[in-house]
Amino acid sequence: MKILLALRPCSPGLAHRVAADDTLAKALGAKPNPAVGFLFPRFFDAAGPVLPRLLELADGEPVTFLRDLQCTPLELEGSSHFEALCRSTIGQSRADSKATMSAYHQDTLHPTASRWSVRLPQKIWLSKPVAEGSITHVDQWTGEYVIGPTLAQALRASGLTGFELRPVLHQKAETPDEAAQHLVARELLPAALEDVTTFETFDDGPRQPSTPRRYGLLTYAPGALEASPDLARTAEPWGHWRTPAWIARQQARSWFESAQVRGWKFQPVLAAGSKLHAEHTQRWQDLLGRLQAAGASVIA
Repeated sequence: MKILLALRPCSPGLAHRVAADDTLAKALGAKPNPAVGFLFPRFFDAAGPVLPRLLELADGEPVTFLRDLQCTPLELEGSSHFEALCRSTIGQSRADSKATMSAYHQDTLHPTASRWSVRLPQKIWLSKPVAEGSITHVDQWTGEYVIGPTLAQALRASGLTGFELRPVLHQKAETPDEAAQHLVARELLPAALEDVTTFETFDDGPRQPSTPRRYGLLTYAPGALEASPDLARTAEPWGHWRTPAWIARQQARSWFESAQVRGWKFQPVLAAGSKLHAEHTQRWQDLLGRLQAAGASVIA
């Protein structure tokens, strides 16, 4: 397992100091930028030599990082469940967005096994066509996925459990059955465990309900997911607009990958007390301690 970081835009002074260091510039993928001097989009291994040198150059200046996690094929094969991450997004028209937002507000937040409630959108409007064999996130804000007609047909015949497919809606009429479909979960999972990588935000101001965020992988108590279906959603609003994340069993991941479905990346869900969980916890504790000591932080 590796924790990967990418430097967020920083002050022009620091950007020029980093770009002047040939090794750092190459490792971070320095690109000239008229606003801040340079941007650094490339991810690097947080456990390697890049981070100490970068924090040294920052000299106490607050810096922030994007984060990613990279697991080995063996770690992936040894995991029973996975979180599905967005790797494809399709935009809505203004009318689509307005109609979807209106439907969101007509629904209530749904209680879960966690201390948070979630949105479970039942209607999605989308005017653009969805690629035949792909799964894609609808716009940047909805938290919802739609799938192309070829994939919808294959998924219905897959034998996988825990989901429903509903027609994506148009402004004038519902789409026919053979068109794009909205992926809807039948079941929410038990509460995930909170750890050093979990924190709360108050997106609507300093009042309840809070919204959870996290840096690392999801963790559950041993055996908590044994009875879960092949596809389900979390009890926490980890996704956009207070929606839950999608969790797939190993056989669902295998099916998506063998079918060469584009649009989802899978990262392991951990069992508390496992070897991978212990490594994950230690790596994050070490990294967050180093960043805090240097006045740096990770953004979720």
